[in-house]
Amino acid sequence: MTATYWEIGRRIVELDQGGEKRAEYGASVIKRLSKDLIAKCGKGLSKSNLEQMRRFYLQWQIAETVSGEFR
Repeated sequence: MTATYWEIGRRIVELDQGGEKRAEYGASVIKRLSKDLIAKCGKGLSKSNLEQMRRFYLQWQIAETVSGEFR
């Protein structure tokens, strides 16, 4: 679960926010994403949960090596 939450946080930051700590359009990204994911996957992906996953990723970013493998 930890790796899943970290990966969801990474995708929010890198894909939806373009690598920035906050998207210019703020919380609306997470709110929209939450609605879409709940409709597709069910419970557990609320706005507050996604915000926590995003913060978890930002606190525990793992550097990649030149080969693209995680250290």
